[in-house]
Amino acid sequence: MTINPDVQLYLVKHPNTILGIMKESQVLKGILLLLGVPLVVLGSWRILDPIGFFDFNGLLLIADAGLLSEARGAGGAIVGFGLLIILGAFKRKLAYTSTIAAVTVYLSYGIARVIGLVVDGNPGDKVLQGITG
Repeated sequence: MTINPDVQLYLVKHPNTILGIMKESQVLKGILLLLGVPLVVLGSWRILDPIGFFDFNGLLLIADAGLLSEARGAGGAIVGFGLLIILGAFKRKLAYTSTIAAVTVYLSYGIARVIGLVVDGNPGDKVLQGITG
């Protein structure tokens, strides 16, 4: 695909236009949906059934009010970020913020998992399968 030289010159002189083009991109909208929906689904599961969520991942979460509260609290944050990311697919003004939120959430989870592998060792096959997809 070639871009008209006049358009190229305009984009060079007005770099913020590139952000505007990305905000209108159907691909970006699709990516934001693909990144946001799993966060809402998994975060909601963690809020509504934290013991079942952890059990599915091969982890034991006992029925302790403090532990359940921590699990649900993290689930709430996950849902919140998921909703923000999804909103960016529909609200043009939130597209940039949603993209930054998605990068932040997924990178921070990835980095924290690597730190956990190094510091704590192998978390188990089900957890590793969840990490690697």
